[in-house]
Amino acid sequence: MVTNKELKIVLLIGSAVVLIAMATIGASPGKLDKFTGVCVYSSDSFSILSDGRISVGVYSPLQEGVVYRVEGRMYNTSSGLRIRHVRIEQAEPTFPLSTVKGAYWTSSGHYILTPEKVKLAVPLPVEKGEMVTVEGIWYRNRFYPLGYSVLGFSERPRNGMPWRVEGTVIYGGTRPVLWNGSEEVVLYLPYGTEVEVGRRVRVVGIVRFYSRLSLIVDSPDDVLVVGHGERVPVSKASIGDIAVGNCTVIGVGRSLKLDCTGLRLSNFRARVGDRVYFEAVKRKSSLYCVDCRVIEPREHLPNEICSFSEGKFARISGRVEWVKVYKNGFGLANVTGDKCWVLLKLRKSLDVSLEVNQSVTAYGFFTTYRGMPAFEVPSGDDLCSERC
Repeated sequence: MVTNKELKIVLLIGSAVVLIAMATIGASPGKLDKFTGVCVYSSDSFSILSDGRISVGVYSPLQEGVVYRVEGRMYNTSSGLRIRHVRIEQAEPTFPLSTVKGAYWTSSGHYILTPEKVKLAVPLPVEKGEMVTVEGIWYRNRFYPLGYSVLGFSERPRNGMPWRVEGTVIYGGTRPVLWNGSEEVVLYLPYGTEVEVGRRVRVVGIVRFYSRLSLIVDSPDDVLVVGHGERVPVSKASIGDIAVGNCTVIGVGRSLKLDCTGLRLSNFRARVGDRVYFEAVKRKSSLYCVDCRVIEPREHLPNEICSFSEGKFARISGRVEWVKVYKNGFGLANVTGDKCWVLLKLRKSLDVSLEVNQSVTAYGFFTTYRGMPAFEVPSGDDLCSERC
């Protein structure tokens, strides 16, 4: 037999159960809760949706980055809101979106550079370095893109931002330099990545304004060889062009002096008097050989001892008629051939000596000495005797 006291206890317990149940499923048991959000986490049996402000757990595997609408019973737990769904479907966002504008970048992840790094939850089908405007939501310091528009690559460099540049490599080495048609750009390439002088390349990197405009290249894939510099006659070449010519070497040293241009040619060796064919990158004040060869050695030049013209480069051959050496070490030798003669000037620095009746050949320039026809050679290597 149940007493009144025991009946009251049973009724109280029953009321509490009903209240808890009503609190769990809502005040209106027949009405379903609805929520629209982006899937920001998914596993085999559980996903999280967020609209940028509220996050709701769903007991179902979903695709990250996709917007879903869920209908079901929503309730609260110690870990946050949960919903036991009766229907899940993909949907358009009905919540406010945030906007991020910057350059798309991939490097151990996917980012928007503003230039601050905004980490993206999913990649975009956009070229690395392109400017974009992206709409989406934030969730735990990551941005979930739901829409975007492509603005293209920046036309001008901006410090700390990606930039794409195309030009001809005019300096090689560990810090190659390319000419983009208006300025030099120093490339900081990944270890083991090289570009050849004369190649035309397209490069994407991060701009840094050091002593010169520089580009920090993240990956070898960000360097694309697209061809060679344009081949142009040396007289018409601009910076970055491949200058082409047939010229005679009239001076040697660390670079070659040529008779057809005021620019010296480096990265190639030849002798005074050799005629050379060259294809060389035009720099601001020099030429850098990429394909050069001697097409006519100086031994094939004609003997022009009888063709005196002051300042002219020539080859002369003849026999020494007399030699005179002064106290200061300077000397003169009369070289005669084909009924013509010139005075061969012998600077002390040449470190050569000649004897009467010796056959000599010299490569140099016509000049005068006290009003008389003379000849001067650049170095001792340009004067030889007997067979030469």
